Amino acid sequence: MAIYKVSGWIRIILAVVVGEAILVVLTTLVQENLFGGISYTNSSRFDLVFGGAGTFLSAVICGAVSYFLVNARTTIPLWIISTLITAESIWLIFFKGTGDPVWFDLLASLSLLAGVWVGALLVRRFKDR
Repeated sequence: MAIYKVSGWIRIILAVVVGEAILVVLTTLVQENLFGGISYTNSSRFDLVFGGAGTFLSAVICGAVSYFLVNARTTIPLWIISTLITAESIWLIFFKGTGDPVWFDLLASLSLLAGVWVGALLVRRFKDR
């Protein structure tokens, strides 16, 4: 069965699951495998800049794929993914603790949120052409 024939809610759930999986895999690949862990206190400036850019790009890909899967008709998957990012960030900052300054963790979270929405905007822009 083609993805375009799947009902709306199933497509939304699929977009969230696939988008979140892409975000987890790509951010892990960038932050842990390529840069050996990104930390404000332990990473070089090079690692912070390029690891941060790679993390942002991971979020852009997540947002683009999620929005594409719902045929750019609804932003519900983006809102759900944004809520998951926010919830995880709150948990990491306030309950688990990362050892980094709070502002650094907040900026990292905001870059993920921005990346998800930028990815959707890119899909919208190219879809309208």
